[in-house]
Amino acid sequence: MSRDYVDDLRWGWRCPRCDADATVTKDPRTETFLWECPEESCSAIGFGFSSRRKARIALREYRERYNEIYR
Repeated sequence: MSRDYVDDLRWGWRCPRCDADATVTKDPRTETFLWECPEESCSAIGFGFSSRRKARIALREYRERYNEIYR
């Protein structure tokens, strides 16, 4: 996992599919973290991360991969 963006809190907060502000929260049932798009028309979600930081990094990496596919 890349550590290039660990201290930068500005990256990775946008949904890769619709560009809405994505949220990172803790799931109280599983004690893991997840990110999800708040838009009803978008079903983008990532879950099962052991920390908020890992969820943010995953969101950024997913966005980068998604943007590379649809260029």
